[in-house]
Amino acid sequence: TWLDNRLMPDPDQVKIRAYSTQSTHKKLTSLRQGSMIHIYDEEFNRKVEDTFHEAYMTHTSTSPNYQILASLDVGRRQVELEGYELVQKSAELAMTLRAKITEHPLLRRYFAILSARDLIPDAYRPSGVEQYYDSEDGWSPLEEAWHSDDFVLDPTHITLYTGKAGIDGDTFKNRYLMDQFNIQVNKTSRNSVLFMTNVGTTRSSVAFLISVLLKIAQQLEHEISTYNPAELELHQQQVKSLTEDLPPLPDFSRFHATFRPNPTTPEGDMRAAYFMAYNEELCEYLKLDGTIEQVISAGREVVSASFIIPYPPGFPILVPGQVISEEILGFLKALDVKEIHGYRPSLGLRVFTEAALATGDGTSEPGSASTNGHPVADKVVAATTDSTNEPKQTKSKKKSK
Repeated sequence: TWLDNRLMPDPDQVKIRAYSTQSTHKKLTSLRQGSMIHIYDEEFNRKVEDTFHEAYMTHTSTSPNYQILASLDVGRRQVELEGYELVQKSAELAMTLRAKITEHPLLRRYFAILSARDLIPDAYRPSGVEQYYDSEDGWSPLEEAWHSDDFVLDPTHITLYTGKAGIDGDTFKNRYLMDQFNIQVNKTSRNSVLFMTNVGTTRSSVAFLISVLLKIAQQLEHEISTYNPAELELHQQQVKSLTEDLPPLPDFSRFHATFRPNPTTPEGDMRAAYFMAYNEELCEYLKLDGTIEQVISAGREVVSASFIIPYPPGFPILVPGQVISEEILGFLKALDVKEIHGYRPSLGLRVFTEAALATGDGTSEPGSASTNGHPVADKVVAATTDSTNEPKQTKSKKKSK
């Protein structure tokens, strides 16, 4: 049956249409902020060229930075002439860094490099390869994983696990790397930091990073040796908090029925919820001091009116229109990060009022066509049918208050 066999696309009909954005300044050669849009679209000239350029010009400046553009052109030329060699070199340096940290006795006591086993579920690794570097086999497992696994790790991205040192990622980034050694990293999690190698990375820069990690490990070794029993217990509790007592990442709950155009499917209209929240009269704040839990226990569906984004890790835990679950509340309370975008501790979580959800847009009558919840929409376009059953477009202007 069709369910038992994987269907392949008809090669005579399939069209390859791939678009990708690349931060060139991070991995290749260009000035800061330099980036590109890569296009491989067999239908580009016939279907989307005009609309693509129109959209691009809408979002770009008429006075571009020509220094950045020139650096992008230099980077393109460099990749064309020696790209394979440079990328291979950056991957080799990343593997060297992994090997040194994994094999050094003092470094591995406080740090670890997260491998494919740690970051990719077993179901998506049919090769069974758990790490891309082995002290006996070298880097050979990477090729096997690349050919058979559904997901692989970018070999030039090195995730350093700091939990064993009792240091959270944000503290390690600022207090240790930046303040002491002027090393800047941008990506952190609760117990890790991310390093990257690129075409500009040299062996001396890798050696410098290894020496810095050694100095930090020696510093930790000295500090821990001077702890009294109470301080040592506090340190062990911090290590346990970062290695064992990790808050489980909650699954997406669901969109509220108000923002689900089709009740039989889980898809939601996040855009409608986002613009509905522009009207402050449709929103209220509930604090995380037990108030919101009491409201949920009483049977009310509490719905987020904002994006709630803790940093790290830097992705939304809640989006506009999403029902707030007890698991999500538990995760937010367990986080020990200082920066949560969209959340104001003095006020609480911004949610929609019950009246707003009952009517869908804050009007007094359910099903009303008012657009009070969408202040940016000046008119509504609706499809209707005339006597000839031919579709036509009619425009209805927004009602005045």
